Amino acid sequence: MSGNINIVYVCLFLFLMITLFQMLRRQIQANSFLVAEQQVIRVLFIGNSYTYFNDLPWLIQQLTASAEEPKKLETEMVVIGGATLQNHWKRGKALRLLKAKLWDYVVLQEQSTLPITNPQEMYKYATLFDAEIKRVNSQTVFYLTWAKQNQPETQQILTDAYMNIAQELKAKVAPVGIAWQKIQEANLKLNLYNSDRSHPSPIGSYVAACVFYTTFYENSPVGLSRRVYSSDSSTPQQSNRIELESLSETDAQMIQQLVEYIVKKNSEVSI
Repeated sequence: MSGNINIVYVCLFLFLMITLFQMLRRQIQANSFLVAEQQVIRVLFIGNSYTYFNDLPWLIQQLTASAEEPKKLETEMVVIGGATLQNHWKRGKALRLLKAKLWDYVVLQEQSTLPITNPQEMYKYATLFDAEIKRVNSQTVFYLTWAKQNQPETQQILTDAYMNIAQELKAKVAPVGIAWQKIQEANLKLNLYNSDRSHPSPIGSYVAACVFYTTFYENSPVGLSRRVYSSDSSTPQQSNRIELESLSETDAQMIQQLVEYIVKKNSEVSI
């Protein structure tokens, strides 16, 4: 009789050990997944040609790689040439992607002149998007853009429009237009504009990428790569990339230091 009882105890002990092992394994797998998730910053860009020109999200990823950040940057974008936030809201694709994945940041870029001509429309759809962004536990970042080359006086209007809505919604701002303005004042020889006097040159996109890197990582851009490559190459090897621009060490350092100062200064104002 005692022998049968011992067998029951042994079987019960083995059952408990197996159950405990399976629970422990599931916990380890869950923790591993959590750690893996924490090693990535995911960003969704919603905008138009000021976002896709020179593939800005890809440039930011390249700067992040040159910084050897422990958290990798992953980006996607929903972009249409000339689109407003209203266009994106009504089209629905941006909202579907916003809800389909987990995002750390969602970047909103309004059409280049709408904050000047119709800030009320910008605020309406920025507010609608921000509510959905908060609903999925993400954070809104406004892409504060630049004035057209022949209309520098409009920069303050753009700046005020973006900063006001960011303060109202307690959102972040990537002050790209402010950085452009200060960099042009510091060095007129640096051409940030494309030949159309509106879209960014490779250097202009580089400045924007430095601003976004500093905004996302809250880290200094000083020391980042000073080369701008095309994203058309299908292979990551440097020898197969097309170099669009190679900044001098002096110019790169000036841009990086100004960007660091401007992002820090404006982050204290926006929230």
